[in-house]
Amino acid sequence: MNDYNVHVDFKLTEVAELDRKKVRKTFVKIGRKIQATSRALVSKKQVSKSGEYPGYRSGKLSRSIGYKVPRPTSRRPGLMVIVMPNLKGGSNMEKLMGPYYPAFLFYGVRRNAKRGKSHKKGASGGTPWRIAPRKNFMIDALNKESSWSKYVLAKELVNAMKQVKQ
Repeated sequence: MNDYNVHVDFKLTEVAELDRKKVRKTFVKIGRKIQATSRALVSKKQVSKSGEYPGYRSGKLSRSIGYKVPRPTSRRPGLMVIVMPNLKGGSNMEKLMGPYYPAFLFYGVRRNAKRGKSHKKGASGGTPWRIAPRKNFMIDALNKESSWSKYVLAKELVNAMKQVKQ
C-alpha cells in the first residue's frame, strides 16, 4: 500500500479553514480517474497468461471496479477515496456475486488445493497451477495515476483554503 504525503505552503494573515466540499469533489475526480485506468488495464480482449493483467471475457470484473468517497463521521474526516472491485456502496459499478474473484486472480489457485478423486492431475508434468497468478491491476493503476493525483490534490488544497476573520 502506498501512502502519499502532500505538503502545501501558503501565506496566511488570518485563521484559515478548509472547504471540505471542494476537497471531496477532488477525491471523486481522482477516484473516477483511477477507476477508468484500472478498467482499461483489465479490458484487453485476449486470454491472459501468468504475469499479465486478467483478460476480458464477460466484462464483469471490469464493471465491478468502483470508487467511494466516504462520508465524514466523528472518527474520520471523510477526506479519502477508495477504489476497488466489489466495493460495498461504490459508485458506477456492478456487484460480483460469489467468492472474491480478484483474490483468486492475484494469488492464483494451485491444483490439489482440495484433494478429491482427480488429485493426480498435473503429476506427470505441466504446471501445478489451475489458475496462475496475474498482475495486480489496481496497484498498477494507482501507480500510473499517482503523480497526476498528487498534483490535482495539492492544487485543490490551496484553492480550498478559506481565510476566516476572528
